[in-house]
Amino acid sequence: MDSTTPLLDHPETLLVTLFGPDRAGVNSLVFETMSSFPGVRILDIEQIVLRGQIILGVLVTAPREWKKLHRQILEAARSLGLEMQFEAGQGDNRPRQAGRSHVTVIGQPLRAAGFAAITGRIADTGANIDRIERMARYPVTAIELHVSGVDPDRLRPTLTAEAARLGLDLAVQPAGLLRTSARLIVMDVDSTFIQGEVIEMLAARAGREAEVAEVTERAMRGELDFAESLHARVAALAGLDASVIDEVYDEITLTRGARTL
Repeated sequence: MDSTTPLLDHPETLLVTLFGPDRAGVNSLVFETMSSFPGVRILDIEQIVLRGQIILGVLVTAPREWKKLHRQILEAARSLGLEMQFEAGQGDNRPRQAGRSHVTVIGQPLRAAGFAAITGRIADTGANIDRIERMARYPVTAIELHVSGVDPDRLRPTLTAEAARLGLDLAVQPAGLLRTSARLIVMDVDSTFIQGEVIEMLAARAGREAEVAEVTERAMRGELDFAESLHARVAALAGLDASVIDEVYDEITLTRGARTL
């Protein structure tokens, strides 16, 4: 199928969107077709592949024989089993608004209702979502939204309150070169990276889980110093065979695997 918008007599730019089953050679055939038209300049490209389906968008300057280019790209798309949308227009992309942020949403699981609520609150502030991409899928689902139009400090309280209501983890960070180069995340393991407290799971093998959990709660309330609480909890494990560590590890692995099905 070729879906074509009303065509201008003398367009400045062409937006070509291809979608369908992904296969080797999609990009090379499309750009080889364009290369036979002198003066075509690439202004923007976006491509995603989801479960074997490709969406490729290319914004280029329009050559003199742009209708001929349209026909040839359509033929190339059909030869690959792809559908095409073609839009002739003026100018480049609309400039992104000021107040740019990266909004990271993390859930296990990340349900459609929760994501709808977060995106709804973004819209309520007057901000726009410019791009969405997945950062991680296991053991949690992490989605990053590129947002513009509202200052991050104004966006953050609205979204964090909604995330807390939904039981999601969320971070709002100002966009910038420093943020782009970041490649390290540091987090606690117990009840963060995994669901459960390892020391309590070990204590369950000694029949003292409730006792250890109570010490943990007292430490969380500030009633016990961390070092004191650690000594008390470890003391409850006295006499356990070291093999229980492997048992707990296997239990965590199986539990995490089951949640991703």
